[in-house]
Amino acid sequence: MEDESQWWEMFRMGDETSFKRIFERYQSLLFNYGYKFTQDENLIDDCVQELFVKLWYNRETLGATASVKNYLFKSFRRMLSRKLERANRFFSINTLTSEKLPFDIELPVDVDLMRKERLAEIQQQLALALDKMSPRQREIIHLRYFEEMTYEEIADVMGLSVKDTYKLFYRAMDSLRKYIGKVNLLALLALIGHLKATNILKS
Repeated sequence: MEDESQWWEMFRMGDETSFKRIFERYQSLLFNYGYKFTQDENLIDDCVQELFVKLWYNRETLGATASVKNYLFKSFRRMLSRKLERANRFFSINTLTSEKLPFDIELPVDVDLMRKERLAEIQQQLALALDKMSPRQREIIHLRYFEEMTYEEIADVMGLSVKDTYKLFYRAMDSLRKYIGKVNLLALLALIGHLKATNILKS
């Protein structure tokens, strides 16, 4: 895989090919992330398009970044939050105590890692666990396991301190263990790894 930091630097200098590569790699990931907050596909798509338009026109004033993915997720999240607030649809997604913003994680079913009966059992338990978790807990599970972000990157995206990020993550894991159980949780994490390895989660 080519170094994204090189793409970023070339894009900042006006290279359209590098900009296109960044857009093609992240437009679907950002759309999927936005869909966890709202099912208004037009709004999400507008945010993705607006983000990249602004990036292109402001490229000369942008600084270097250690993580292109982290920068884009953070910028997209902030933009989507503003649009949702202006539409009076939900409270700010940056409010830690808000429980009114949905954040859903869907687990694909087209896998052969386990027997269908076992997978169905785990999915049922997972659905119960996610329903009992707060939106912020569901979001941090998504960013940690599905987007493979570090705790520092998650803290940056979600507007938290690293300490609070650790606390939120372990509360989310405690909730998962409570409703899924230790053995099933290991199976679930193995399932996530399988889905990522087969690129099912990256489409």
